[in-house]
Order: sequence, then structure tokens, then C-alpha cells
Amino acid sequence: MVCFYLFSIDKIGQIYLGSSRDVICSIKKDFLKDTVNNLVTEIDLKRTAKSKNVEKYVARTFDIIDVKMDITDEEFHDFFIHFFQNNPDYKNVMVVLWDGSAQKAVYDPYGLSHETWVDTVYNNAGTFTAYRVAMHGKYRYFLGVTKEYTESLVKTDILSTIRGVQFAGNSFIRVNEIMNDKGGENYAVCRIYPDMPELEGSYLSTDTPDSKGDYPNKKELDGINKKGEIFYSYYVERRNSKEAAKTLVYSKRYQNYNWVISMGIYLDDLNPYLNQIDRESNQMVSRLTYALVLLFALILAVSLSSISLIENLYHRNSRKQMESEMNLDSLTGAATRRNGVKELTRAFHKFKQMGTGPGIMMCDLDHFKSINDKYGHSAGDRVLSLFVSEMKLFLRSSDMVIRWGGDEFVFLLQGLREEAAMDFCRKFILKVSELRIGDIKEELSITVSVGITFFKDTDEDYAQAVNRADEGLYQSKGKGRNSASVIL
Repeated sequence: MVCFYLFSIDKIGQIYLGSSRDVICSIKKDFLKDTVNNLVTEIDLKRTAKSKNVEKYVARTFDIIDVKMDITDEEFHDFFIHFFQNNPDYKNVMVVLWDGSAQKAVYDPYGLSHETWVDTVYNNAGTFTAYRVAMHGKYRYFLGVTKEYTESLVKTDILSTIRGVQFAGNSFIRVNEIMNDKGGENYAVCRIYPDMPELEGSYLSTDTPDSKGDYPNKKELDGINKKGEIFYSYYVERRNSKEAAKTLVYSKRYQNYNWVISMGIYLDDLNPYLNQIDRESNQMVSRLTYALVLLFALILAVSLSSISLIENLYHRNSRKQMESEMNLDSLTGAATRRNGVKELTRAFHKFKQMGTGPGIMMCDLDHFKSINDKYGHSAGDRVLSLFVSEMKLFLRSSDMVIRWGGDEFVFLLQGLREEAAMDFCRKFILKVSELRIGDIKEELSITVSVGITFFKDTDEDYAQAVNRADEGLYQSKGKGRNSASVIL
């Protein structure tokens, strides 16, 4: 047992160490995924905020132009062109000035105009984050900021934020922009990689292997195309180290920019945690081994006394079981007469002390001998067994059924009042008459004759009450059976 224990402890230690690694990796996975998802949420918030700022910017620009609505058309023409040519603060506002009389654009520095004014507005509106359309005399004008420019502001802001973030535990983050979902040469470009800034701007290929011959770019792209996200591992040379380190990476696609945002950790950073767990595990094993030696010594010291105690308990339980079996009738499951006498004696003593006692009912099955004679004793045994089992269901759990002899039974009915005795007997007789006994040549029904009484102050022992119940039983038989008699 000691050898088996030591062998098992070693195996359990290995399993524990492996489980600890799995738990730590699971925690790290949650960290990677949560970090990327938080970044995606931040991008969405920045896009929303930037769009609102652009709308305010366009509205403010429109208000400045709208102030000049009281000047002449020629003055407005000159003012509009001069304002956007000489104000660098509004260089990102794209504009068109349209002459309604000539039906053509008279100022279109960005080539936005079409054949008609309606086409010009219709074809450009969808590409702008915010825009305004208005008119001054014969002139109509369009001004706004494009979605492309707005998104470029968000991208610049996000990339700057990522570069400034410091992650604990030598984690790293990377953003690639996918240009070809099918992969191959130059399928993506690295937009940001703070851990290796020299790679930013470089093009990527799915055919590029890592130091172990695996293809991480292809693995990432396949996972992104299939589910939009993926956990995977690959080997990479860490900065200031020529040794390849295994990484665990979570990548997720941000569809709006066609970005793949990846967050990773170097798995060799887990070794200090695992070494600490291993040291603690070995210390625990040493303590357990010492405790095991003491335990075996204790077992040897108490083994003989334990065996003796168990043997005594076994004999005691066996004796109780034997007594229990002796107290129950083997055929019907009712209490034996011997046990019934004990209960009747106990009930009589309680009556003498407290003045309360059970109802004592005696009954036997009418014409039971004819059942035995006609169908055999096995049929009679089934009748008795069914009678007792059904009456136990009819009675309360505190009541007791005693097989007094043959087909004669005594019932101890706890809490039964004298004035309710006859009503109870009627219900009892009716319940018995409803029984049907099968499994013989023909279906049988049975009836009973009943006598019931209670303890009296003049009684000297329980037997006097039983005799009165027996007397009531014979009175019922004299009345033609299937009836009850109460004797008080």
C-alpha cells in the first residue's frame, strides 16, 4: 500500500501540474479575449464620438456660410470660393458651388459634380459622414466631410492608443489589415505591432512558416474566415532573444475596417507559476507521506480493537434483526401475539398512569375455514396476507395490527374515541368487503366480524379488555357476521 501510495502521489502530482497549466491557460485565454473585445468596443465608441464631432464641425461650417446669406450673388460667389481656398481649418470640408442659371458647377475642387445638381447631391450623400445642402440666389452649394476621412481619424486615434498601451506579463498586441481573404502573397499588411515596430507596414504571406515549420498566418486567416475569431499558437523569436518562444494568440476580425486584431502571450512566462506550484506540490507530498506513516502506525495500534468492536456491533445488529423478525408474523407481516402482548401491557400501564389508551378491536374472517377447505391453505394464506397489507394502508401509522391466532386479529387504534368506535367499525367492515382476492380459481370477497372495547378503570390487566373485545366479536357472529359490536 505504501508503494502504491508513493507511485500514485507521483502520478497525481503530474496530473495536478497539468491541470494547473490548463487552468492558467484558460485564465489567460479569457484575458486575451476580453482585451480584444474591449478594444473593439472602444473602436465602436470612438467611431460614434468622431461621427458626432464631424456633424458638429459641418454644422458650424454651414452656420458660418449661412451668415452671408444677405449679400449679392456675385459677392457670395467670391466669398464662398475665397473662404474654402484660404482657410486651412476647413481644408477637410469637401464642397461644390453650383450655378443654377448655367446648370453647372462653378467651384468643384474635389471633382464631386455631375451633370445635374440632383445627381451631384444624390451620388455624394452616401459617402459623407455629415453634409449640408443650401442655396443663395441662383447658387446652390454642398458641403460635408466624407466617411473615409472620418474613419481615417478614428484609425489614427486607435493606432496611437494601441501604441501607448502597456500590457503586463509580456503580452503583445498586433493589428493586420486583410486585403485578400483567399490568402497568398501580400494577403495582408501589418498596421501596428508595438512589440516589433520594425514589422509595421510590411506585407504578410500565408506561406510564411514559423521556426517550427508551422504556418501561423494561414491558420489565423482560415479561423477568421470560418468563425470570425480563433485561438492558436505559433513560435516566434522574442526581442533580445534568439530562442523561439511559443505563443498563445487570440485573433478577431473587425469587419468595418477589415482588421484582424490579435492579442497574444508568451507561454514560457507561465513557467514561474508552474515551478511555484510544483514546489508547493512537493512540499505537500512530503507532509502527506509523513502523515501516511503515522496513519499506518495508528491503524496497526487500533486494528484489533476495531475488529472486536465491529464484531460486537454485528452481533448486536443480528440480535436486533432476529428480535424484529420474531416480533413480526412471517406470513402476514402483522405483529406476533408475543409482541402484541408487550404492546398491550405497555398501553395498559400508560392508561393507568395517564388515563388515555387505544381502542382495542378484535376481528376474524367470516367462514375462513371454508376458504381453506375449498381452495387450499395457500389460497387462505394469500387472503390473510392481503387482508393485513390492505388494513395497514387503511389504518394510521401509529395503529398496530396483531395476529392473535389463525384468522383472528387484534388492532390497537391510537386516539380512537369511544363515541366514534361504531362509525370506525362500519368503515372498517366496508373496506374489508371491498377487497377482492385473485390468483385462485375464482375471485373471492371476504367479510369480518368485529368486537371493540376500551380499557376501564376497573381493569386489572390488559387481558380483561381483550376478553371484552372477544365477547363483542362473538356477539357480532351471533348477529349473522359481517357486523360490529361495541362493549364499554
